[in-house]
Amino acid sequence: MKPSSSLSNDQKLKICHHKAANPSIKQSAFANWAMQEFKLSKVPTQGTINNILDKRQQYESMDSTELTSKRQRAVKHLELDNVLANWVLQCQARRVALSGDLIKEKARQFARQLELGERTPEFSNGWLAKFNIRHGFKAQKSYGESGSADLDAIDRNMPTIKEKLQSYSLQDICNMDETGLFYRMAPDRTIARRQIEGSKKDKTRLTFVFAANADGSHKMEPLIIGHAQMPHAFKWKKWRAIGFLLSQQCKSLDDWTHFQGMTTKDGSTNTRC
Repeated sequence: MKPSSSLSNDQKLKICHHKAANPSIKQSAFANWAMQEFKLSKVPTQGTINNILDKRQQYESMDSTELTSKRQRAVKHLELDNVLANWVLQCQARRVALSGDLIKEKARQFARQLELGERTPEFSNGWLAKFNIRHGFKAQKSYGESGSADLDAIDRNMPTIKEKLQSYSLQDICNMDETGLFYRMAPDRTIARRQIEGSKKDKTRLTFVFAANADGSHKMEPLIIGHAQMPHAFKWKKWRAIGFLLSQQCKSLDDWTHFQGMTTKDGSTNTRC
């Protein structure tokens, strides 16, 4: 067989996998292995090997037809591809969080403006993955304020809590928890070429409180803590008729009166939280 002077995409993918399986292999030995394995006419240069390894994700996203090819398929709609990539970079510069669905929807808008008509791509998840690989876009996480529970303190105090609860029946032991809905906050993940700087987030929130007793015989009405005494969206409707309680407070759950309001329905005074 005549020695080959070029590699197919499938062979390049095998090179990537061989490197992953042998991370400590020397560059010269790695190049000699590639020449012998694929019967090349000459040893691949270090630059060629590095370029192949950098494009591993691109090769892994190819279908069987593309893998057997020695040339990468040309982009069908180059103008659309470039315009969309520039838009993503502009959003990155403005620290705007993007999702895959947003990018696909923006691509549809650009396709209509470019009047692609029947030539418009389907903008599937596969199309999105190849678009991101072509331009070096990756899912990036925006790191902001964070906190964690003191797990050691929980372990230390749990035996004491269990001992105190032994004198109560399960129906009189209640568990309550709250969760915040930041309905105006942008997502903390975006699609960009690099890790972007964090920005001040809109922390306007509603606090949702849920409670039930230990044996599940009584599930209290959900409590929503917000800023408005009577939200406009409810109009004349009473929130109890909708199936929840509403409280006005500038901060989240921070006093006992909210829990008392949730427990007055059954008149219980022996509940432990």
